[in-house]
Amino acid sequence: MTIHRAKPRADDIADAIRKRICLHPQDGPYLLLEGELADEFGISRTPVRQALQRLAYEGLIEVRTGVGSVANPMDPAQRGMHLAVHGELLRLVARLPDAPVPQEVARRLGMISTSDMSHLPTDPDSVYAVFTELNALLSQLIPDPVIADAHLVSGWRIVRWLLSDMQNGRATSLDALIGLCRAILHAAHNGRVATFRAAADIVLAANA
Repeated sequence: MTIHRAKPRADDIADAIRKRICLHPQDGPYLLLEGELADEFGISRTPVRQALQRLAYEGLIEVRTGVGSVANPMDPAQRGMHLAVHGELLRLVARLPDAPVPQEVARRLGMISTSDMSHLPTDPDSVYAVFTELNALLSQLIPDPVIADAHLVSGWRIVRWLLSDMQNGRATSLDALIGLCRAILHAAHNGRVATFRAAADIVLAANA
């Protein structure tokens, strides 16, 4: 019996490349070539191109004609702006009409926001996984699809700064992530408005 394995979809490829960009040390250009990626994933260039287009929309890469796609560098001068934008997006959601946090989302938040956050893994892969899950769950709670997508995209810039800090031996961003998880878990039972207010306070405090 022949087993046919599903080939990676454009979304799956985007997920894989996004993780590489977020975990890649920013000490030089990071080039992504359609042909090499198509060979790696065993697919045609079309889904690879679709994945790269999504990442370009998210601001993670720049597509350069005749060169390929290059991961956008992280400019320290923009760090404060990125944190401020993300915090204000969270505050914007907190001004929308309130609603309960669905039980399934609350359950998943509880799984990553354990009562003893001191045991949160500190290796980059695990931190990336925690933030990715948290970012996706919060986006699911946003009723406006445009704002939800903006929040998701903005979140990738925040996780890049978080991981860059870790790679440079700074623990303050990890403390902020732990505080964010705790705040969201404690506020979730009070509804969406309380959840996003708590998240906004932590993100904006990290930029103070």
